[in-house]
Amino acid sequence: MATDKKDIKSLKSEETVYVSFQNRSPRNVTLYWHDYAGKLVRYAVIKSGGIYSIDTFVTHPWSVSDSKTGDRLFVDNQFVFFPKVQPQDGDEPRYDRFFIDLPVYPLLIRCLQEIRKKIPKNEMDRLHIPDNLKHALKYVPDLKCSTYERFAIINQS
Repeated sequence: MATDKKDIKSLKSEETVYVSFQNRSPRNVTLYWHDYAGKLVRYAVIKSGGIYSIDTFVTHPWSVSDSKTGDRLFVDNQFVFFPKVQPQDGDEPRYDRFFIDLPVYPLLIRCLQEIRKKIPKNEMDRLHIPDNLKHALKYVPDLKCSTYERFAIINQS
């Protein structure tokens, strides 16, 4: 499997795995599959407390974001989830459950998320805050996952 973040994409596989994603967060989330080119493909919206089951492959990575804000969430304590082969009992597939949870963001990132929700980018210069925070608000990339490049940013630390 790919180790470089820009190379996170699905690879051909014939090894099927059965996965259930359970949303333990208080938010509705969007489930994304990383396709063979590494692009995010929207797969499902999972309501808070909801479960979404799918047959997938061991070489297919998955990611989740808040459906409203685009903020990234964890699946099985990771921003990018790679299914693993699980032993099966009998002929019927057994769906292994993996939890979707809110990550604990660093305080600066969390504050940037909240301010960006409330203030348009073109009005950030008018805020009475230190210049380094204005710079961070304007130039630190959003932590949304509308594109894979943005999706990978928080894993670089």
